[in-house]
Amino acid sequence: MVSGDTRRSGFDYLNIVLMALLCACTIYPFLYILNISLSSPEAASQAGLHLWPQGMRFTAYRGILDDRHFLRSYVNIIAVTAIGTFLGLLVSAAAAYTLSRKRFPLRKSILFLLTVTIVFNGGLIPYYLVVRSFHLIDTWVPLWLPVMTGVFNVVILKNFFLAVPAELEESAKIDGASDFRIFAGIVVPLSKPVLATVGLWLAVQLWNDWFTPYLYINDPNKVTLPLVLRKYVVENDLTQVGSFAAAIANVTDRPIPTQIVSAVIVVSILPMLIAYPYIQRFFVSGIVLGSVKE
Repeated sequence: MVSGDTRRSGFDYLNIVLMALLCACTIYPFLYILNISLSSPEAASQAGLHLWPQGMRFTAYRGILDDRHFLRSYVNIIAVTAIGTFLGLLVSAAAAYTLSRKRFPLRKSILFLLTVTIVFNGGLIPYYLVVRSFHLIDTWVPLWLPVMTGVFNVVILKNFFLAVPAELEESAKIDGASDFRIFAGIVVPLSKPVLATVGLWLAVQLWNDWFTPYLYINDPNKVTLPLVLRKYVVENDLTQVGSFAAAIANVTDRPIPTQIVSAVIVVSILPMLIAYPYIQRFFVSGIVLGSVKE
């Protein structure tokens, strides 16, 4: 017994060490970027580990706040993500609820046809032609359509809705509730964990998507944050319209390009870092399906 307890303790200690190393490897890149953006230009240009800021400076962040092009793209991506996540959840949940009810005719056939589209789809060119034929170029609609027609999310939600006790719906119907009332008042509140999970998937997909707006958005006033990030980080282009160079020209102790890129990355990931801890509580809360009393 002692030997078994010793082995178990040793295994636990090994897990702690491995998880600590994994956490350090995961956190350090973010910590490095943050420290570079807050350090002085001289310290940021030096090689080596950057575990804390040296010579605290906020000039790179002031440059971001002075860059109207970046701020406009930031507001655009917030609007695109918020509206797109809501529309994606609304359409996916409504479709999943309908397909999860056994009284819905041809539900198996429709579900089969939807599942086929996960493997086979029209491709990029037909989708582009459809978007152009409906005059949706330079609008945000092409960014929302993929998340509104996500069959995988519909399947996940449908399987969760099947676990909702049928007795709850039957009792609500006896009280005169319609299908819309049952869906909005009973099914949705009981499905907060799965809706939060799918909503996070949709939000991350929209927030990080640069290829779709790259194809369909040409208007500078409608450009989203991923396109600006691609210009700044990947192409290292800091001299475009609404340029960073002009934005920070009047700032003393001018930051180097590495600091500018680091500050852009930090500001770009902040909303996801803030939203995730709030949504995470739904992941672990679960759902109490034993709410039906005998």
